[in-house]
Amino acid sequence: MKTSKMNITILGCICVSLIAALILLPATQAKAETMKYRVVNHLISLEWSPVGDVAGHIIGYFSRRGLVFIENGEVGTYSNGGTFSKIKGIVTSQGYETITFEDDSTILQKFQATSSPIKGTKHQRLCKGTGEFIKGTGRFEGIKGNFSFIGNHVVPYSKENKTLGDLYWDVTGTYTLPKK
Repeated sequence: MKTSKMNITILGCICVSLIAALILLPATQAKAETMKYRVVNHLISLEWSPVGDVAGHIIGYFSRRGLVFIENGEVGTYSNGGTFSKIKGIVTSQGYETITFEDDSTILQKFQATSSPIKGTKHQRLCKGTGEFIKGTGRFEGIKGNFSFIGNHVVPYSKENKTLGDLYWDVTGTYTLPKK
């Protein structure tokens, strides 16, 4: 008899836990959304210093500005800043970037990237990387997710020619927003 009452008690606890999970789970989970966009930008500032460990190794800081063209037709402004290291033509970088939309909503992102020469071209460089959506305001309040990107330095930075290091990249991200 004791075993039967104990089984009913355990079964009751399991049922209550399952019902609670079913009620609370939809309230906390949000459907993942995909966002695709193109970033077009150029250098605003670039500072670097030689490291001295191997020939040509430099480290530095950069900032960029430009526009974001969202797949749905929306346009936003773009700015970023970060640090980099360049060894033997390969650049690794990391930093933060902000997208601001017309309604003043923003997305703050963290990224890491590599840039390397494209064989067979004189100036172009392949740029690719990954990142995460870490904060948002307005309609992007509470955004969380990840993205990847790939693009090209169309016009490289040149102190002699005073070019601004124009580049673009295409981004695909998956994110969630908290349910309201």
